[in-house]
Order: sequence, then structure tokens, then C-alpha cells
Amino acid sequence: MIRQEDEYKTSGAARSGAERFAYATLDALSEHVAVLDERGTVVAVNRAWREFAGANSPSLEGLSEGANYFAACERATGEGAEDAARFAAGLRAVIHRELDEFSLEYPCHSRTEQRWFIARATRFELDGEVRAVVTHANITARKLAEQLLTQSEEQLRAIFEASRDGILVEDGETIFYANRAYSRMLGYDDPDELKGRHVSSVVAPEDAGRMLDYGSLRLTGAGAPPTVYEFKGMRKNGSLVDLEASVSTHAVTGKTYITTSVRDITARKQAEDSLKQLSDKIERQLHTFDTVASSVQDFIYIFDLQGRFTYANKSLLALWQKTFEQAVGKDFYELDYPPDLADKLQRQIQEVVTTRRPLKDETPYTSAFGTRGYEYIFVPLVSAGGAVEAVAGMTRDITERKRAEEELHKAYDELERRVEERTAELAHTNEALKAEIAERRQAEESRRSLLGRLVTAQEEERRRISRELHDRMGQQLAALMMGLKTLDSASYGRQSALVTLRQLQEITDQLAREAHTLAWGLRPPALDELGLHMSLYNYVEEWAERSRVPVDFHSAGFDGVRLPLAHETAIYRIAQEALTNVLKHAGADRVSFILERRGDHVLVVIEDNGKGFEVEALTESSVKDRRLGLLGMRERAALLGGTLNVESAHGAGTGVFVRIPVASGREESSEEGGVARG
Repeated sequence: MIRQEDEYKTSGAARSGAERFAYATLDALSEHVAVLDERGTVVAVNRAWREFAGANSPSLEGLSEGANYFAACERATGEGAEDAARFAAGLRAVIHRELDEFSLEYPCHSRTEQRWFIARATRFELDGEVRAVVTHANITARKLAEQLLTQSEEQLRAIFEASRDGILVEDGETIFYANRAYSRMLGYDDPDELKGRHVSSVVAPEDAGRMLDYGSLRLTGAGAPPTVYEFKGMRKNGSLVDLEASVSTHAVTGKTYITTSVRDITARKQAEDSLKQLSDKIERQLHTFDTVASSVQDFIYIFDLQGRFTYANKSLLALWQKTFEQAVGKDFYELDYPPDLADKLQRQIQEVVTTRRPLKDETPYTSAFGTRGYEYIFVPLVSAGGAVEAVAGMTRDITERKRAEEELHKAYDELERRVEERTAELAHTNEALKAEIAERRQAEESRRSLLGRLVTAQEEERRRISRELHDRMGQQLAALMMGLKTLDSASYGRQSALVTLRQLQEITDQLAREAHTLAWGLRPPALDELGLHMSLYNYVEEWAERSRVPVDFHSAGFDGVRLPLAHETAIYRIAQEALTNVLKHAGADRVSFILERRGDHVLVVIEDNGKGFEVEALTESSVKDRRLGLLGMRERAALLGGTLNVESAHGAGTGVFVRIPVASGREESSEEGGVARG
């Protein structure tokens, strides 16, 4: 496929360069020109050929690139059949080197006018291969001239002067008449300048002898010189020009004249030279492409628009056991493909041509080497003008891959079976796990419910003990203190008793302070009376004074707002535990404390600049050693549907981040779980 793609890409690319110039030159010629290979297949035609064939000759209309000229001649019927057969025979003689050139004049009348043409065949060789050039030139002017010679000279002159071809009438070896087109062709201003001159004066010296011999043979009837030939004309300024002569003889009043219709073929010669150069270049590129394409095991090939092979690489030819010549020009039917497969492939080629899209498929194929599986792709080859010119293809033997795929499918089916069995086992296990998880979830819910009740009971007991310490023990200690002061006054002057009393006063005062601290620690009255914000503020202030570690306290969102009792208690206890950990373990010299209510949650952030720790390691050791500080903080947050995260690293301090969800309303209940605020 690579070689054939390059061939067609070369065709497209070359037409944008040298080939385009060559084709443009051919198209500029008014003659109808076709180039054939040695089998008679049309390789190229010019615009004049296509236009004339389309407008005038149904038999020639199909003679575009790829058609066979000999086949068209054989199909000719009616009056033109004999001329077609004669020209086909002459063309074969030229191709087979039996003749150097061949020409045939034939009528081709339309409905409105009479016309005559001369068909000429010449050959050239390209890398050892014969190419034939077939031209059809309109010789109506000459034919009419022959007919009109019997009429008046004025009528004949008018016709000659109207012709775009040069017309020359010779009397022996002397110019008897030349029309204006002929004189302009040779650079003369007036045709009369040529009248009476020797014929050799307007012919290149190397061609003069040959043309004089042709004339002598015509006049004497001693031979049959060609009626159409090429020669170099001599211009007035001495330069040479490529001309083509179409010659006939006629008699007037018993005297024989030679009439020559002359056409400037400079452009055609240039086009032929360009075409030869282009053909040489294409042949070299085709050889390179074939070398590359035939070095791979894949089959690479190209079809024409009718599905006939125009190229097949050596791998494909070896599969068919055919030579290139035996395969090219044939379709799948002619190459003995099974009819159903040939039908399918031919349809797919036409689909690619119609849709202008690649097509990929697979098929088995049986050859002399057995039945194998093949994967193939057809790709349209589009010209620079956007038309599909051919279809390229590549085929790969996928027999081993197919076998591997079958084995893979078998393995996959076996895997599916095992997976189904395992899935059934897992489903059974999963049901058991679900039941166990449900039991554990129920147990966890029971544990959390119990823990919540325990926390509530604990706080109730702390409140009761705190109240007892404050009310009863505080009153008794106050009474004791007053009694001691009375004794102090009564013992004035008794130095030893006075010392003892004062010691008892100090002990009693210390006992009162410790009882107050113990009661405050068990349940700070401010939490019930003032709420979370003020309680934490007072606690933080007291903690900072006691620990001598400054605290940057910030709060927001608590203006006139109270949280449920359980929420305030949990947040307060978490803050207590966090600050206690800072004092015990952090070695910090500064703490940041943030308390904010943000919509539907309360955020607490406590950060220190202490020595930090590895959170994961501490969490694992806390569980292992039953140290419940951090776990208790998290448990309190979880009981309220919140989260507690700790971020820390050695030397980077510690941050405790607590997020507790709360109701979004501004008014909160003053009671929780049946416990009234103080």
C-alpha cells in the first residue's frame, strides 16, 4: 500500500510541478492527443481529445485513461469499422517496430459540416518499454482544398486564407502558393515573399533532402512516402521551428501539384519531451515504491475505479502464484476468487469510491497455501482536485492472531465461570458480613447511647458535687473561718495560742480555695449562668495566668446566642483537655484559641508553637496504652455528630480543629437532657 500510495501521491504531487506543466502543455494543443502503452491501454489524453470525443464520437468517449484503444477499434461499426481496423493494424505495426510511423485519413462528418481527420501513430521508448502517441488532426482544410481546386482560384484562396493551418502548394520543387498562416509561421510578412522560392529554402538543411525525395516519389508515383511527417522549418531569420506536414497530391488541367497542410508542433514537442521526462521520473519512483512495497510480508495493491488491479506487490503475487502481467488489469472475478467473496470485495471498493472514506474488514481466503484469515483496509486516493482516482489497499495475515484471540476468549469464558463461582461465594460471605456489620452497628449505637448517658450522668454528678462543695462545704468553711477570727480576738495577748490560731486560719483559707477550685473544675458555674463563650474566655484567662503562657483568644458569632447544654459542655471539656495537653506536653510559649459559630456549625481551633509530635504514632499508642485524652476528645465530638482533627509534626507545633454541627436558628433551648442551666 505504501508504494501505491506513493505512486498516486506522486501523481498528485508531480501534477503540481513537472507533470502539471506537461499536462498543461498537452492540453494547450489543438490536436487530439493520446499516449498508449504497448498493450494499447490509454495512459494519457489531452483536453482536445476529451472534448472532441465527448461532443462528437460516442466510440471515443470511453477512451479515457485506462481504456484500451484496440478494443475500441474492434467495437467500431458502420462506415468507420473498416478505417478503425486499418488504423488498429497500423498502430500495432508501429508498436511492434514494423513501421516507424503510420497515418490514416478518414472522414468524420457531423450533422452540420463535413470534416476529415488524419490519425497518426508514432512511438517512443521509456526504460525499455514502448509507448505510442496517437494524434487525430483535422485535415478538413486540406481536403476542402483538394475539392475546391476544381473551383475558381479566388474561392480556393479564400478557403486557404481562412485556415489556421499553414497551407503550401508546390509545383515540382517550387513554391506555387502559400497562405498567410504559413507565411506567419515562418516569419514572413507577406505570403508573396515565398512564391517562386525553392522548397528547400524553408526547410532545415538536414530535412531538405528527405522532403525533396518524398515530393519526387509522389510526383512520379514510384513509391508511397508517408502522407504525414514531421520536419524542421527554416524561418526567415534562420531559426528553426518544429512542424508537421500532412501531404496530398492533386491534378489541375493535367498538372500534378503537391498540397501540404503544415502545423506548428513546437508546443507538442515540448509537451512530449516533458512527458518523457515525467514518465522517466515516475518510472524511477514506481521502481522505488515497488522495491519498498515488495520488501514487506503484507499485501499491498491498488485498484482502478472499476475494481481492477493496477498494482500488486510481490507478496500478493506469490499468494496468487501469478506474474505482474498476469494479474494487472484483472478484477477479483478474473483472479478466480469465490463469487460471494468477489461480490463483497467489489461492493466495498465501490463503497470507498462513493463515500470517500476508508473501509476495514476481515475475511478468510483459501489459496494454494491453505485457508488463512486476513484483515484488510481499502483507502480512497484523492487527486488535488478532490476526485477519487483510485483505491489503495493493504492486507495482513491475522491467522495466528485469530487463534490467540480464540484462546483468549476460551480463557475469558473460564475466568467468567470462576468469577461467577467466586462471586456466589463472596455474595454469601457478604451477606454474613452485612449481618455482622449490622450487629456491630447496633452495638456501636448502643455504646454511643450508653456513652452519651454516661457523659450526661457524669456532668450531672459533677454539677451536684460542685454545688455541694460550694454550698455546704463552703458555708461550713466560712463559719469555721469566722469562729477562728473570734478566737483570734479573744486570744489577744496569748502569743502561743495566737500563732496556732493563725496557722489554722491559713489552713482553713487554703482549704476554702481548694474546695472552690475543685468545685469550679467539676462544673464551672459560669457555664450554666453565662454560657460557652464567657466560660471559655474566663477559663482561658485563668489558664494563661496559671501557666504563664499567653493565649490569643478570638471568638465570633455568639452575641446573645446559647448552644444546647450538651454542645456547650462537650466543647468546654474538649478545650479543657486540649489546653491541659499543651501545658503537659507541648512546651509552648504561645497559644492561639479561636471560637466561632459559622451558620450551622461551631468551629474551635487551638494551636500552639510547641515541640509537636507524630499524630498517627500517638493515636496508636493511646489506644494501646488506654490513654483516653485524645480519644475522649474525639469521642465527645463524635457524640454530637462532629469531628476532631489533630495536625502536628516534630518541631512544628500542634493544631486541634473541632467542628460541631448545631441548629441554624438563633434561639437555642436552655435545657438539654432534662438538666436546667444554672
